[in-house]
Amino acid sequence: MKQFALKPHHQRSNRYRKRASGGSLLALGVGLVLFATAAFAADGKGARGELKVGFSQVDITPPVGAIITGPSAPISTGTDDPLRARAMVVQNGDRKLAIVGVDLVKVTHSLADRIIALVTERTGITRDAVLICPSHNHSSPFIPMGGPANKGYIDTLPQLISDSIVQANKALQPARMSIGRSLVYDGHFNRRVISKADGLVLNTWLKKVDDLKQTPQVLGTEGPIDPELWVARFDAMDGKMLGTLVNFTCHPALHDRIKIHTWSADFPGVIAEHIAQAYGKQAVCVFTQGASGNIIPTVMWTPDWRERSAVFGRAAVEAAKGAMPVEGTVAVDYVRRDVDVPRCNAEAHRPEAISRLGWRPESFEGTKRVAAAMPRTLNMPVSAARIGPFAIATNPGELFVEWGIEVKRRSPFPHTVLSELTNDSVGYEPTELAFKHEGYETLAGVNFVSLDGIQKLVDTAVELLQDLWKKN
Repeated sequence: MKQFALKPHHQRSNRYRKRASGGSLLALGVGLVLFATAAFAADGKGARGELKVGFSQVDITPPVGAIITGPSAPISTGTDDPLRARAMVVQNGDRKLAIVGVDLVKVTHSLADRIIALVTERTGITRDAVLICPSHNHSSPFIPMGGPANKGYIDTLPQLISDSIVQANKALQPARMSIGRSLVYDGHFNRRVISKADGLVLNTWLKKVDDLKQTPQVLGTEGPIDPELWVARFDAMDGKMLGTLVNFTCHPALHDRIKIHTWSADFPGVIAEHIAQAYGKQAVCVFTQGASGNIIPTVMWTPDWRERSAVFGRAAVEAAKGAMPVEGTVAVDYVRRDVDVPRCNAEAHRPEAISRLGWRPESFEGTKRVAAAMPRTLNMPVSAARIGPFAIATNPGELFVEWGIEVKRRSPFPHTVLSELTNDSVGYEPTELAFKHEGYETLAGVNFVSLDGIQKLVDTAVELLQDLWKKN
């Protein structure tokens, strides 16, 4: 198989570069030896072709009066910055892939299916090739429903989100691909700390954590962060940027929607703004959320959210500037598998798991009953896609960061990202250690899939990546 190397974008060096921006930000140019790949038709025998890419964005801002995601169900009073569906369609030969990043907290399986059906009907893009990727934005409408204003709004989403893909499909044109990455250590951390008192986990936002009588000492965080901020850059043949595919791992929970009750795209919107400011308004930024189930900003719901978000925006621009062009044929391919997994054992959930967090045991009774009433087996979508040496694996839940790192480690591709909450929403997916340590994310009613089921979803994603790698 022919080998090729990435060369510096705009003759930039691939040396390590360090920037100071309110802390340390390490932007790295990616200069690795990669393998040439080919685009295959649906039967696996298609001819090689040129890369084509199209981008589009559609405003999906809800009306004032709809309910915002979060406790106490606040009613929206206005808009700080618009919510959007930002889509890209990428094609080589007969393989065409659609990825849409939406400024929503999640999408349900049924909502995703409605969107995908419209996309297939209007473009001919196959069901298995459509990835609907919420940013997990907490300053977006409560889903599902939550009042007539939300229901009316959600009913408009299939048309609006499919519009973004239809427009991106019409905008297809020959393009060149580059890959860049920044390592970002500022502005995010693992939100689970271990209490010395009982050896179990407390979430960092709990009042109990700051009470020295109840929590005399904590023994550090339970797990790591994932500092990689990836930018797959696509330029027209004249060198003008068409758009980017961005992936980063952190809850979008900076915007102060607790106090001001306004719509905002949070830091993914700020990343999009920075890319547009650096490369022009035509440059669309499609954001996908990494495995951020246990990763949050260092400060949440803060009035200076935009300034704090800038560290991520600057990192994305640095990654785009240092991106290394991919030479040779850029394969486009995808695969999806719908997997049956066992649900959590909600009936065996101990009341002390709630009370030890400082909450009333009855506060989760309703959600526990919802979990217990679910079928014993749940059907979940898992996908994998490739654009040249860059691979995307998906998961339908709020996957813990350790799982996302495991997918990257086991992937045969040089560069892999994990896109959580894609095409469905199935609650938190903790690790085995996290289940032993308890904590909010393991409670029945916010966790719906058993540990065995989570492992099966992760293993399936890796298997699909391996299938794509062997195929091409």
